[in-house]
Amino acid sequence: MWVGPEILHNAFFSWWFDPLVASLGFMIPIYVYTCCELLSGTSSYKSFRDFLWSKGAEQDSRRSLMMSLVVYWIGILIWKHFVPSPGELPSGIPDSLPSFTYLAIEVITGIVQYDAYFFLVHWTMHECNFLSVLLDHKEHHRARKTLEARHVLRHSFLDGSMQVLINIVVQRHTPWGSIKSRLARVLHNIIVTWMLTESHSPAPYPNIFRKHFVGVREHRRHHLCDGDDEYGRLHRYQQFFGYLDNCRAVRIIPSCSLQRKVK
Repeated sequence: MWVGPEILHNAFFSWWFDPLVASLGFMIPIYVYTCCELLSGTSSYKSFRDFLWSKGAEQDSRRSLMMSLVVYWIGILIWKHFVPSPGELPSGIPDSLPSFTYLAIEVITGIVQYDAYFFLVHWTMHECNFLSVLLDHKEHHRARKTLEARHVLRHSFLDGSMQVLINIVVQRHTPWGSIKSRLARVLHNIIVTWMLTESHSPAPYPNIFRKHFVGVREHRRHHLCDGDDEYGRLHRYQQFFGYLDNCRAVRIIPSCSLQRKVK
């Protein structure tokens, strides 16, 4: 069946396109890294079928992933009903070097914003017992020694909602106040969801963002708390970069290899 340009255009600018990209943005890398965990011997599952049917692990992965998806879409529907659109979205599709440069700046600044905003929330959740209990951030840390790619979506309702809310706020406007383009939003969601998933996986490959970004590379160390009995306090709270953690008045425990072999 032929899908015409008008249908594609309407889909590209529909309200559901961003959450669809974000949903696929998590699903695809979770499946990719789960396969790599199985191939590298770092998975708690014996086969991909066991992962799909949630056999042999401490958590029902299929049910938890589906529940995350359902709750996310319910939240998006509620947001759409009560919060007005920022206005007409520019497509962001570049047709010249200046427009390509502008698109790149939109994407980069959005990722930096998201990382900085969530760093503040993440830091507060670890340092403030009241907020930690209120948002139940320890639910995300329950996996500890069995931390794998799928655990990127293991959150309490309020903790996960906070991450989604920060991302939505960042996606609405650029730092200079312009409405963020559709293509910039799409690229942002694809990159951010992959970085988050990669940062939780013990698989040694694909090593895409860990190679270049210290927050992605050392996020597992924050979860595993190696050499740190203070709930990850001596490791990085920043999920992608490291400059804000470097300003904290604590000594960050240096990185080391965190690959885990499961017999």
